Amino acid sequence: MNYEESLDYLDTRPAPMGDFTTDNIKALLNRLNNPQNCGQTIHITGTNGKGSVASFLTNALLENNLSVGKFTSPYLIDIRESVQVDGEFISKDDFVKNLEIIKKEIDVLDSENIIVSSFEILTTIAYLYFKEKNVDFNVIEVGMGGRVDATNTEDENISVFCAISLDHTGILGKNLKEIAYQKGGLIRKESIAFSYPQDVEAKNELLRICEEENSEFRDFRFDEVEIVEANDTDTVFNFRNFKNVKTNLIGEYQAYNASVALMVLEYLKKDYNLDNEKIKLGIEKSRNIGRLELLSKSPKVLIDGSHNDASIHVLTENISKFNYDKLILGFSVLIDKNHEKILSQVEKLADKIVLTEIDNDRHTPLNDLKEEFEKITDKEIYAIEDRKKAAEKTLELAGENDLVLWCGSLYLIKDMRKILLEILNN
Repeated sequence: MNYEESLDYLDTRPAPMGDFTTDNIKALLNRLNNPQNCGQTIHITGTNGKGSVASFLTNALLENNLSVGKFTSPYLIDIRESVQVDGEFISKDDFVKNLEIIKKEIDVLDSENIIVSSFEILTTIAYLYFKEKNVDFNVIEVGMGGRVDATNTEDENISVFCAISLDHTGILGKNLKEIAYQKGGLIRKESIAFSYPQDVEAKNELLRICEEENSEFRDFRFDEVEIVEANDTDTVFNFRNFKNVKTNLIGEYQAYNASVALMVLEYLKKDYNLDNEKIKLGIEKSRNIGRLELLSKSPKVLIDGSHNDASIHVLTENISKFNYDKLILGFSVLIDKNHEKILSQVEKLADKIVLTEIDNDRHTPLNDLKEEFEKITDKEIYAIEDRKKAAEKTLELAGENDLVLWCGSLYLIKDMRKILLEILNN
């Protein structure tokens, strides 16, 4: 099997039938001697901020000369982006080698009608690779939820909860308590959980689970984070005994995400010799592709994977930090999102709107999306199915002092980032 054949294999894997469970991946991992239990796991869930917190933790630990395997999803550039050790993508050869090891076990499981999905296979590739590289830490980002997510298989962990809000309500639950219950499935017995400042409903459920599991719960208050400076390129803040921490991830909310990571890192000092200045350097070096990422300064071209009501709300708040004349909005959204709330927020930002379709089975048909916007705005709307032509249109409409913003879905941003960079670099 070569690398291209390995990608084809993953693409053709059937989805397991029935309810979501971790039974199938656990059956696979058990046949591989449970590689997920090697190294110390920091397991990250939440609705928004997982990728940022994973980057902050990974880079801070690397600066302190510790080895880190990081697993994130969805990927935006290359599937190998999901599996990294010490900041480097897994090589194509290692990707294929580990998949071939896994495939032998999958063939047995298939014969027993235990069907392992492509995401479960990718997760298992990460665990095998991290074990092989003998990393100190596994920094693991859940795919969705937590309790029945494919990543929720390790015996012990430090669980980390980013901001929890309403998303995937058809799967995770119709209110914050139910969603927090799903995400709280990461909490292990006699362990420790760290959390972003949650709404009362979500926090109470996490506290209940911690009490049930005899585990400790730690969070912080928003007023413990002092914003020293915030602009359209970076944010400087103070948090507890960490002073003048700088993050190059755009948006004040990244100071709160970084503070979650700083709580974890402070806790790890009991077992590891972590230096505050090296931690701060790791925070500053962190990057998060596709999240408030500025691709060009003239005109300003910004992409953001905001895909639900809460993250769009944060995006709109952070756009106020940018200086521009007009905002050209490029947008599309999956059909199962809360269109009414999302569209009403992004419409207020835009002077002109360019719509396209997402390359995903859950895309919103272009004409339907256009009709939804026409009900709430009389602004100029361009509906262009071809994503490259849609990208070109946003740039064509933008003047030197304007801002082009593409948002609405990580699946959209995955394509638009590549397309926009190709256009801008030619």
